[in-house]
Amino acid sequence: DAPRAMASITKLMTALVALEHLSLDDVVRVPPVAARIGESTLDLRAGQRISVRDLLIGTLVPSANDAATTLAVAAGGSEARFVTLMNRKAADLGLRGTHYRNPHGLDEPGHVSTARDIAVLVRDALRVPVIRRYAGMSRATLSDGRVVESTDNLLGRFGGLVGGKTGHTSG
Repeated sequence: DAPRAMASITKLMTALVALEHLSLDDVVRVPPVAARIGESTLDLRAGQRISVRDLLIGTLVPSANDAATTLAVAAGGSEARFVTLMNRKAADLGLRGTHYRNPHGLDEPGHVSTARDIAVLVRDALRVPVIRRYAGMSRATLSDGRVVESTDNLLGRFGGLVGGKTGHTSG
């Protein structure tokens, strides 16, 4: 129940909330804020058009921060409005020790969750078939032919492992 930085586990909530507002076949534009974000990325360019499906794959398989941010802006109109939706969804799920400050999980003061809340989030997210599918893939192919690899080194190593989401930052 101790609040800790949650890193890219954040992206499970990003995927859940984005799918409440967007269709997999929607095509959206990459906003400048997403193209500037660093760390793990799909190397998206501002103004580029990309499907929500590819963004979801990018968010859940290689844990791309630019993909998660693009989903957030497309679904919420702005990153700040999307974070409000994330926090509302967390409250609806009963995640009392969780507070989001961004859609990608890079360290930010007050961006925290607990082990208990993350277990609830993973359980609920994996009930969504498309999230379960992509979170359990060790690699996937985007519509442009690029192959992306998962950051989850446990996938494929143990029988019956469904998937989830990895995450690590200095925090």
